[in-house]
Amino acid sequence: MTGLKYIAGKELKASFRNKEFLLIIAVFLVMSIVSVYIGSTTKNAELKAYESIIATATTTGTEVPTTPVIFPLAILKNLVEYVVMIGAVLAIFLGYDAFQGERQGGTLRLMLTKPIPRESIILGKLLGAGLIIGLLLTVTLLFNIALFAYYTGVFPDFVETLRVVVFLLIAFAYMMSFYAGALYVSTKTRESSYGFLLMMVVWIFISFVIPQLAESQKSYAYAINNIAGTIAQVPGETVLSSAIGWLSPAVQFKSVGSDLLQAVSETATIRVDRLLVANIAKVMYLIVPSVVLTLLSLREVKKEAIL
Repeated sequence: MTGLKYIAGKELKASFRNKEFLLIIAVFLVMSIVSVYIGSTTKNAELKAYESIIATATTTGTEVPTTPVIFPLAILKNLVEYVVMIGAVLAIFLGYDAFQGERQGGTLRLMLTKPIPRESIILGKLLGAGLIIGLLLTVTLLFNIALFAYYTGVFPDFVETLRVVVFLLIAFAYMMSFYAGALYVSTKTRESSYGFLLMMVVWIFISFVIPQLAESQKSYAYAINNIAGTIAQVPGETVLSSAIGWLSPAVQFKSVGSDLLQAVSETATIRVDRLLVANIAKVMYLIVPSVVLTLLSLREVKKEAIL
């Protein structure tokens, strides 16, 4: 336990002395604030448009349209995209040099001379990274609840707060999977720059390439329906697009995150526990990679040639 605390504390101090890392954190927090502003502006525009339609209908004597259902948490929906883009990069930046940096600096050899189990090196770094990411998401939660109350004039109730908390817990699992991947690569490679480049390529494929491939299959189905002049000949969500989407944790994270933040009207009124049960496979898909990559890192650090 002492070894874990020592290494975790060392990670915390090193991270908060890194100007580049602090810059990424600042960008993430600023973008989360901007997401609330953008979301609130969009919702206000929708309300004003509806009020204008009502005024016109009242003047002309036409039928007044049904009041649109507005879910307040939807103003936070852009947070999903920012976690996929900036949060994942932050986790990679935190972990790509976590082990190789110790090796290059000579501190790894020094740590191994102390009565610290080799497993504690990996677990301590995971603990330190988890504390950093957890602290960041906690600050994000407080910021967004305060901004939510400011822009909507309504303080979120227990259910809404619970949805945001569960979303951030899943975001934590998503970001930690990228950290675990970067840490494993750091144990395998002798070049930090190569490890960073490799993880960025993985991030690009997970966050952009695979989701675009899945979307292209939906577009193909939509085009077929239009040409055929039918609505239901080919489903928008095809078997192929769904299968491709399962290759990307980002797609699954966006799906679960959008449901929790009430961005999808069909699932906006479903209770949190039922949402989690319905999306249990997706949630596990976000957690399992971290476990597997951690086990691989633990196996790697036990090798005598790790120095």
